[in-house]
Amino acid sequence: MNNKKLKSAARLFVALLFLSPVIFPQGKEIPKNIILMIGDGMGLNLITSSAIINEDCPFKKFRSIGLAVTCSADKLITDSAAGATAISTGHRTNNKLVGVDPEKKNLQNIFELAESKGLATGVVVTSSVTNATPAGFISHVNDRYKEFDIAAQLTECGIDVAIGGGQKYFLPKPDGERPDSINLINKLKDSGYAVTFSFDQLKNQDDTKIVALLEKDGLKPAKERNYSLSELVNIALINLSKEENGFVLMIEGSQIDWFAGAKELNGTVNEMNDFEGAVKTAMDFTVQDKNTLLIVTADHETGGISITGGDVKVPSPKMEFLTGSHTANAVGVFAYGPGEDLFRGFYNNSETGQKLLSLINHRTENLSH
Repeated sequence: MNNKKLKSAARLFVALLFLSPVIFPQGKEIPKNIILMIGDGMGLNLITSSAIINEDCPFKKFRSIGLAVTCSADKLITDSAAGATAISTGHRTNNKLVGVDPEKKNLQNIFELAESKGLATGVVVTSSVTNATPAGFISHVNDRYKEFDIAAQLTECGIDVAIGGGQKYFLPKPDGERPDSINLINKLKDSGYAVTFSFDQLKNQDDTKIVALLEKDGLKPAKERNYSLSELVNIALINLSKEENGFVLMIEGSQIDWFAGAKELNGTVNEMNDFEGAVKTAMDFTVQDKNTLLIVTADHETGGISITGGDVKVPSPKMEFLTGSHTANAVGVFAYGPGEDLFRGFYNNSETGQKLLSLINHRTENLSH
């Protein structure tokens, strides 16, 4: 076969790989609940390093594993806005866009579909709740940095639980930085939300609708907090489990990306450990519940992290950064629970979103029969 034919065959293969529709297998189990965990910037080598060091690495417990390509619609290397939108809506979009297609038309996300079917929804993040990844599940904006607009949309999106940082996007001066002088905290309270600003308040909260804004902007790094992402996740799971119809929860280890982007290895590992603790908590819930699907993936890889040496007997892998930016490296998709086999294979990250939307649709269709 000559080079021209080889190139044509390669182009056809790529087209088929990324344009093929999600085919839902008949007779498969449908989850009542979905927990979607996103390690922002979490590449495969970070996971590999953990698996080398830790015998109880939670990623070893997953039975169905896939790989996802993370390119956005307009760039080979995605940002978190386009990455989150692909996962939340099943459509690739341009960098900087949140919840809209390249023509800036709104796309339905998995939270909107779930809420229309009577499921509860929630986000738990270590960034601001208005940051790019959570924004992909609660808003539609043409610029990820319009966090004041994203905050306003959060108050109207119907979410049941939102835990993270971002007080300044909800409050006018002097307590916050809203330019329009609107107090969104009062709006949330008027809509029936319990709003808390500290972990001590949050852990004693038993309301069904909660917004916890624990810092002015993003949360403190894992080593500087007196609580873990795992504890925040546990609170959200207890709350959302009260919904008889089920729930969809998105959890993000936001600061893996921040430290990897700064080439700070210790900070990256600390944030990864914090995220893994939350994965363990979610896995324990999933195993015990038996009706929950747990998905763990990343929106992109950051840092081009490589394992370049170390001692196999200790073990102590040596890791190095290739870059201080995002990369186009494929990321893992780890699945456990009813419907997990849908996530095996090699596909575009938007197909992760398509699979999630399909599961929600099939689950609610079954309930109506």
